[in-house]
Amino acid sequence: MRRNAGCTYGRERSKLFATTVLGTLLVLLFLPSPAAASAFVRVNQMGYEVSTSSRAYLMSSGSEQGATFRVLDANGTTIFSQPVDNLLGSWGRFTVYGLDFKIAVAGVYSIEVNGAFPATSPNFRINLAKKLYSAGIANALNFYQNERDGANFIRTPLRTVPGHLNDKNGKVYESPDFDSNDLILTDLQATGEVIDASGGWWDAGDYLKFVQTHSYTVALMLVGIRDFPKQMGAGAGSSNFTNEALFGLNWLQKMWNDDRETLYYQVGIGTDFKNDPNILSDHDLWRLPELDDTLGESRPHTPIRAPSPGVRRWTRGVKDQSELGGSFGSGFRRVLPGLPRDPASCGEQVSRIGRAHF
Repeated sequence: MRRNAGCTYGRERSKLFATTVLGTLLVLLFLPSPAAASAFVRVNQMGYEVSTSSRAYLMSSGSEQGATFRVLDANGTTIFSQPVDNLLGSWGRFTVYGLDFKIAVAGVYSIEVNGAFPATSPNFRINLAKKLYSAGIANALNFYQNERDGANFIRTPLRTVPGHLNDKNGKVYESPDFDSNDLILTDLQATGEVIDASGGWWDAGDYLKFVQTHSYTVALMLVGIRDFPKQMGAGAGSSNFTNEALFGLNWLQKMWNDDRETLYYQVGIGTDFKNDPNILSDHDLWRLPELDDTLGESRPHTPIRAPSPGVRRWTRGVKDQSELGGSFGSGFRRVLPGLPRDPASCGEQVSRIGRAHF
């Protein structure tokens, strides 16, 4: 009875919904389409440097022949104007034009296009490079601090408790085989090893940890600290990446076993299993990182990190995997010159990690 009553109720709701949508559609059909939706001005969201050649992009749904654009200051005064005549080509359904300008005074500006398809840009800044990019560097550091995994996390409005503490006892598996759709073909084969895979940063958009992307990130941090100490090193104040680079290096050292000459290159699994869709992978669940430490292991090879994560390994000399080991080690050998070499320094850690290269 309840099911029938529910169906009747559902049909009445459907009729009401359909009537409402139809009425909305009729209203929309008689409303004029705003011209602003036919063209857009894209600007550099970080801003532009003072007195340098700068470019914004006009994306229009039709030809802008005869149109002009002008750069306005915060008071609405025209500082620069030019015809829209730099046709660059098309992108999807849009015709794209380059809007080139140069402004000598720092401030907040916008761009206004007058033509067949008028458009106005968001406000943007023009300033010295130091003032433009310092906020971006600080934001980048904040991103990595919020991506920290393990007990050594940093408390922020986004992070209140640590995540993936079970990574400290990570079960190790051989590299599985995949089909053309990136599905795992067989059950994971445990090696019997258990390693400390805690720490490191999550990858973008999930909670997996990859040595390949991780090592590239650490290498760039070290280059920035070495070559731009006032922006990313000891003289950078709140944008000093030194501690974050050390945090990344500490995790990478755990991923290389010098005695066994074995590289553990991934923590967790984001792809599904071809023959068992019931096994969950990282990409199958939206959740907070700390939840993974409370999940029960319902199957022997569940890749979700409970009670211990799945760690995939690679051993030196294995065919078709030398590129991974080479990129891991060689990237750090390139940043060694100029780094301090005392035992507690980044340079000494980089030197040890570099032994993975061959």
